[in-house]
Amino acid sequence: MSFIPWVYVMVALSSAGLVVATVRGRRPEKRIRLVDAPTHDVWEIAFLGGGPARVVDAAVAALHEDGRAAVGEPGVLTVLRNTPRDAVEAAVLNAVAATPGGALAEVRRRAMTDPAVQEIGDRLAARGLMRHPAHGRLARVWAGVQMAGSVVLLLCAVLLTATGHLDADPVEVPTVVAIVPAVVVALVVGGICRQSGGRRLTEAGRLALRAAQATHHPLRAADVAVPAALLVAIGSATLLTDELLREQLAQAQTAMAGNGASSSGGGTWVDQSSSQAAWCGTSGGGSSCGGSHHHGGGSSCGGSHHGGSSCGGGSSCSGGSSCSGGGSSCGSSCGG
Repeated sequence: MSFIPWVYVMVALSSAGLVVATVRGRRPEKRIRLVDAPTHDVWEIAFLGGGPARVVDAAVAALHEDGRAAVGEPGVLTVLRNTPRDAVEAAVLNAVAATPGGALAEVRRRAMTDPAVQEIGDRLAARGLMRHPAHGRLARVWAGVQMAGSVVLLLCAVLLTATGHLDADPVEVPTVVAIVPAVVVALVVGGICRQSGGRRLTEAGRLALRAAQATHHPLRAADVAVPAALLVAIGSATLLTDELLREQLAQAQTAMAGNGASSSGGGTWVDQSSSQAAWCGTSGGGSSCGGSHHHGGGSSCGGSHHGGSSCGGGSSCSGGSSCSGGGSSCGSSCGG
């Protein structure tokens, strides 16, 4: 058998195996009970809507709203009263203490990997509302290898053709041209499977998020003042009425995205190698929440948002897709 048929055979076998692995990775990890479906607090709503970064943004909004902390220019978070009400707020305050100058982007990055924030995702996964990053990891790695291998194969074929090691007979169809369809199929299948394997919200999780959004959205509860933390949780920082806080959070999200970290809103999630940072979100689907300072890893995803657009930089989230966010975990690419 010549070189070209082998390429098609290998692509077919790899793609078939990848599809099977992806489907298995998408199966529910547990049977959902009705008692497990509702969200228990604002942090769970935030995690479903935008991952660890959304949780941190909601906590920052809560601290800023009641005067325990102040967010100011240029992107600085200052603690005025160190009186956390729970472990999540304590994680943010501890991150401020550990961040010289209180740079909001760095505070977000540190707080997102705090165990108090990370365990929210574990709780949601245990109740079947999200898929743990470890679930389906094989398929995600396989998809990445297949896509990279396809590109390398095509480049090698081009190089060998240019140097005269292939296609000595001018009558034959060039090898590069002959293998292009196989490379395209491998890339398309790999891309679809990698995106599908990165989706963190389960159907039950999407329903729980939609229920929370329907209950607490300010347009549906105009006669009730919605706390800032809840506004961020159900739709990202773009719903905040405090212009300064909204702008500073958006700038912090943009700064983190530019540094290879996550931004608010949700998209794909990065699976960290450290057990302390298994959940992390990105707005664009490939950066780690810890940036270069933290634990690297594969990819995963979570969150959800409106209409399927990406959630970076503070776009609102809801519905059935996922993106990571709060900085990632919400978004159309990752939904279900």
